[in-house]
Amino acid sequence: MAKTKEDKNSFEYSFNKLQDIMSALESDAEEASLDDLIKHYQEGLQYIKVCRDKLNEAELKIEKINSESSK
Repeated sequence: MAKTKEDKNSFEYSFNKLQDIMSALESDAEEASLDDLIKHYQEGLQYIKVCRDKLNEAELKIEKINSESSK
């Protein structure tokens, strides 16, 4: 079943937004103002936190599954 609305707290959404920010920075870095660069940096940090949290959750789930299956 496909989602019609993208979950803004999902790993995939956050990872894609990080890729968008990186692409924008690579293509516009010379023309971007310092304020814009800082804004992108702050936004990127928020998406990194979501990705890190989701990866940690997934790791804990996998560890739990593995420990339950080895019993």
